Amino acid sequence: MVMRRVSLLLVVILTVSLSGCRLKRPDNVLSPKKMEQFLYDYHLAQAIGQELPKEERYTIQAYVDWAYAKNGITKEEFNTSLVWYTRYPKELTKIYKHLSNRVEAEYKSVSKSLAQIEKAAFSIPSGDSINLWYLDRTALLNTSAYMNKLTYRINRDTTFHRGDTINLDLYGTFVSVDSGVPAYAYMSLSAYYNDSVATADTILHNSGKVALSVVLDSDKDMLNISGSINYIDSTDNRGGMLVLSGMQLMRYHEVVLPDTAAHVNPDLSPSEL
Repeated sequence: MVMRRVSLLLVVILTVSLSGCRLKRPDNVLSPKKMEQFLYDYHLAQAIGQELPKEERYTIQAYVDWAYAKNGITKEEFNTSLVWYTRYPKELTKIYKHLSNRVEAEYKSVSKSLAQIEKAAFSIPSGDSINLWYLDRTALLNTSAYMNKLTYRINRDTTFHRGDTINLDLYGTFVSVDSGVPAYAYMSLSAYYNDSVATADTILHNSGKVALSVVLDSDKDMLNISGSINYIDSTDNRGGMLVLSGMQLMRYHEVVLPDTAAHVNPDLSPSEL
């Protein structure tokens, strides 16, 4: 009987001890998964801001604000969570370990993607007509400072001819939870030369097809073809976005018709022509 009581007491003590080892996280503290995701976006925003020219680094706060908005948390919630996690360094270390592994894996993936993009961008195939677009044919832009713009650039090589026609074609679809919120997109296609720029641009107010065209100068070589697509929402509508699809950048060589008059034999009579 005594041994039974002792065994029961040991079970109770062990149960209490194990339950005491389990760390209870307050309800107002972010979960490890959400904390990791926010820290990833936060450090990404900081890194992007540091890459800006000195005169533009005042916009770093806009990138940080994007991280808060993306994760749906406030600065107070993050600060409260950070204070709690710093009291339990093991928990914070686990988060940063996962974060470090994630950053390393994504860095390798991005490096590989960038190498593929570079190869596509600077290895232009030949042919009378060819699609030069080297980015994804579908893209999504929103109001955040990090995701409201898409840019492209292709440098000249021997496959470009003077007089070529460059066409940008795509379809833009505006998506918003509030149909009354105005939004528009500015799109441009430019050919740069040593002394000038030829640009075709437009503003898209409603969902629809966009077609821009630039004809390369027939008297001089261009330096590069570049342009941008900018999603603009003056109300800062977080639920608004622009979906781009079917994007292509076509290059067409100028068709030169043969000069048949140069091959006419002047000794031939009209009836022999």
